[in-house]
Amino acid sequence: MKAIVVGAGFAGLAAADELHRAGVEVEVFEARSRVGGRVHSAPFAGAVIERGAEFILPHDRTVIATAERLGLPLVRKGTLYGNREPRLGNRIISTLAVTAAVEQLASRPHRGTVADALSAAALDGAVAQAIRARLEVSCAYGADDLDTSVLTKGAGAFGDFDSFTVAGGNDRIARELAASLGDAVHISAPVTRVDWAGHEVRIETGESEATADAAVIALPASVLGAVSFDPPLPAEKTAVRYGQAAKLFVALRAPAPPSQVLSVEERYWCYTQLGVDGEPLPVLGAFAGSARALDALEVAAGAGRWLDSLARLRPDLDLDLQTVLLSTWAEDPWVRGAYSARSASSPLDAESLRRPAGPLAFAGEHTAGGWHGLMEGALRSGVRAAGELLAVARR
Repeated sequence: MKAIVVGAGFAGLAAADELHRAGVEVEVFEARSRVGGRVHSAPFAGAVIERGAEFILPHDRTVIATAERLGLPLVRKGTLYGNREPRLGNRIISTLAVTAAVEQLASRPHRGTVADALSAAALDGAVAQAIRARLEVSCAYGADDLDTSVLTKGAGAFGDFDSFTVAGGNDRIARELAASLGDAVHISAPVTRVDWAGHEVRIETGESEATADAAVIALPASVLGAVSFDPPLPAEKTAVRYGQAAKLFVALRAPAPPSQVLSVEERYWCYTQLGVDGEPLPVLGAFAGSARALDALEVAAGAGRWLDSLARLRPDLDLDLQTVLLSTWAEDPWVRGAYSARSASSPLDAESLRRPAGPLAFAGEHTAGGWHGLMEGALRSGVRAAGELLAVARR
């Protein structure tokens, strides 16, 4: 059996690795000049930062197990991802009150949007605003179309649990998986056409073509339309809404211990963390989620307005405003957004998104159900898609 994998992000490489270890001949085609997809580590201010997916949490068992298998140690960040201090103007909102309110909301059935649920709930106004801000940031999507299911699923993202990263950068997972595949991984090779019929798949990249018995399509739904499929894919494969997000990193003149603060009004949170040696890093990270947040911070025009906001929000930190790095997912033509969102008007139907079509299996965080939007979901989806191809091959 030979299989083609389209996309060398976490999902595609997890599928390729699984197939390769099962004895399948594999070829991987990636549009970017690097592997890793939305996981992209980079040097900054003497440290390594994550331009894309960053936090590994205790429940991310597949990520943790994969890193361990590849011999990649995890580093404790010290940042309490689930316990961000909400600030509304000069007011600090009680994290205990926010957590209690989220648990209360999660215990009740809701219909419609998060905005509807919060409007109907008898909550302190500032607490309701903090919850809305936190969910919009984490989901990278506006509460006016955010399905209330995130109130249940998102409740698990609140709390005092540790967070981790891979020593040297999260994209080491992708690089190690790709290294084990050797010359079978082709970068700077965007697939433009996929012909699939019967038991054969043929792909074209513009400069080359390849054939195989089956394929894993591990592309975000947001860019599937840029590939010509013959026969065409079912419309359900692209029925996904994506959030918008940006990250800003600022060097610190003096390292600061781990911290985490949420700007309720401007829909971003910022954090400091520990390095590989367990000592504080001289870097402040910030993450803004939702199109509204990016517009309000004028991210399209650069980092200026966001830097001004950070200086007001964190007067306790000695910011080096000349040493900054701004990263936005929307600028990446191979995704055009952050990650899949639980839209109320266009529900995220994982079963339809992951359903095979002929010799094609589908992977990507958007197919991972409750794990969507996460590195964990991407890896799980790749393993699942590979398993589907292997099950067919064994019949």
